[in-house]
Amino acid sequence: MTSNLRLRMLAAIAACAAAASLAHCAASSDSIDGTDPITKKKDAGSKDGSMSGSGSGSSSGGDDDDSTDDGSPGDDAGGDEVPVTGVDGGVCEANLKYPQTTFVSLAVTPGTALTKGQSDTIPADGGGVPTPAGWEFHKGGLCRDGSPAGFFVHYGTADKLYVYLEGGGACDSSTFCSHNPANLQTVFAGGAATQGQVITGSLGFSSTGQVPYTASGGYSPGMFDTTNSANPFKDWSGVYVPYCTGDVHFGTKDDVDIPSDGVLPDLPHQHFVGRKNLESYIARIVPTFKNVSQVLLTGASAGGFGAGLNYGMVQDSFGKIPVVVIDDSGPPFSATYLTPCLQKKWRELWGFDDALPSDCTECKHEDGSGLTDVVYYWLHKYPKAKVGIVSTMHDEVIRLFFSQSLNSCASDNATSLTLGQAGCGGYSCDSYTKGLDELRSTFLCTGRLATYFIGGKKLPAMGLDDSSGYHQHIFRTEFYSACTDDGSITMAQWAKDFIDGKLENVGP
Repeated sequence: MTSNLRLRMLAAIAACAAAASLAHCAASSDSIDGTDPITKKKDAGSKDGSMSGSGSGSSSGGDDDDSTDDGSPGDDAGGDEVPVTGVDGGVCEANLKYPQTTFVSLAVTPGTALTKGQSDTIPADGGGVPTPAGWEFHKGGLCRDGSPAGFFVHYGTADKLYVYLEGGGACDSSTFCSHNPANLQTVFAGGAATQGQVITGSLGFSSTGQVPYTASGGYSPGMFDTTNSANPFKDWSGVYVPYCTGDVHFGTKDDVDIPSDGVLPDLPHQHFVGRKNLESYIARIVPTFKNVSQVLLTGASAGGFGAGLNYGMVQDSFGKIPVVVIDDSGPPFSATYLTPCLQKKWRELWGFDDALPSDCTECKHEDGSGLTDVVYYWLHKYPKAKVGIVSTMHDEVIRLFFSQSLNSCASDNATSLTLGQAGCGGYSCDSYTKGLDELRSTFLCTGRLATYFIGGKKLPAMGLDDSSGYHQHIFRTEFYSACTDDGSITMAQWAKDFIDGKLENVGP
């Protein structure tokens, strides 16, 4: 769409609004370029206000015309113009923000396909870490302590693939770094059933290695459970990317010194190369799974943030194969709830600017904000892309990291900030809830957002009396529980509906 045409659209909207006739406005703006509006509506009979869309999960791809200025194949996941109107027939402000019609390619150059049946030894000091049955390991890249990194691959029977990015905190101060794995051998203690679920579960480490989740002691590994018929990903092929770079899988800055925060000494020579690692993995994954019909990019915590930030690179690299995102516990808050000073710190420390699209001007503001505005860039570049977000309403782990933004980023001491979190203090529960509510209300009208928000409901499978502050969910037993306040739908069913093209927004 030309800039003049969009201006004519906006003028038509303004004229209609002045006449208090938004219904006529929607009709007028659609008729300017002949584009049909999105026709998906909220389910009139839904007791939870959920929104459903029609079509299959693969509808975000196809043989549409390329929308980039450089022939990038990835943009066949888009192709259609983003409509002015939203799913409710009114003007959708999210669709109008930061309009852009040409885009740089983010695709990586394909490398050598993996050989099925071939597996490397997992790097480990003082002993080996066994590779779980059904998975193969491939070395590549660096962890932040300079040791070898890598990724796991599982070959399923379905023509679909998920790419999962592991979580595990972040390294942006010496005390926060002390609770973040620096190599593949280090993993949160306590086992998958409780690791990283609350702040206290993120304090200790074991040396059992970062490996894909498997069932043990009656524990179900959620979306990784290949024996559960309720698992929509049971037969999919999978890629599991361990997390050892401390930069939410998006860093590009090598050999960085982390200064002392007054409690722990400085950390020299840190390798924040999560984005570079992932690019090298995707270069081999794409030719290995070139015939799949759908890709899910997902992750939890740091991996949830990484899935959203790396979406464009993964979609462009897979070309015509549609990629959708499920972000567990890594919500892309606006600058109101993820303040500019903290965004600036992360982009400078970890080298985010070199990972963001070079033509995304809205991603880089002088005050440091704009990091999560890449969502609007994705909206326009990929008009058929879809994202699902899972979160509790008071997630105490993410609130801890966001608490660094308090008082103009006055403190990054994890110990003192943890103490301030007691009783919903610090970065308050109310602020986090408002951030989630704003996120949902902003993008609901696009018809491309699904949310699974967990309030205070008890989770019988986990024995929890109050789940509202818990963290990371899709790899736990609760994946098969109805965790919303009204208990209307399990997380597994919500995920199945999402990949099938039915977008639901459930929970508080």
